Amino acid sequence: VKRQSMNSQQVTAIALRLISIWLLIQLVLNLPSLVLVFSSIEQYQQQEIPQGAYVGIIAAFLLIGFVAVFLINKAATSVLARAKTDSEKSLSKDSQKVLFQLAGLYFVVDAIVYLPRSLGFIPNATEISVSNVLWPVGLVFQLTIGLWLVSNSSFWLNLFQKLRGRA
Repeated sequence: VKRQSMNSQQVTAIALRLISIWLLIQLVLNLPSLVLVFSSIEQYQQQEIPQGAYVGIIAAFLLIGFVAVFLINKAATSVLARAKTDSEKSLSKDSQKVLFQLAGLYFVVDAIVYLPRSLGFIPNATEISVSNVLWPVGLVFQLTIGLWLVSNSSFWLNLFQKLRGRA
């Protein structure tokens, strides 16, 4: 079996892809913080913020995040395109799968650490607010993506190969 070592462009491209997945998860996890900021502003000003403002700012937050994820993925593609030869561009599938699985393990462990803390509002809450629910939902989303990266790394490998136009 002929093994290929990873060059700096390949490592950079995979790191950028993992950062984009992390950023996508952080978008979901930070939505409750945005809702809490609105609540604080409403309390400080002692008046309600219009519903349209909520939707507009959350949409802008998500749009900026998705654009950043897209640009990071484009940067990863650009880094791979700059590799000098086809042999430098090709990274063994096993190496890519291991990197996706390592990222998945990080997401799983991170979600498991914070998930119990995020559910701490349940015994004390007489009514459940959106901000209380969004954090655990985001962590479950992160846990799901992490488990998916660990258990089905070939899906992610094929997805990124299709995005690069190599499938």
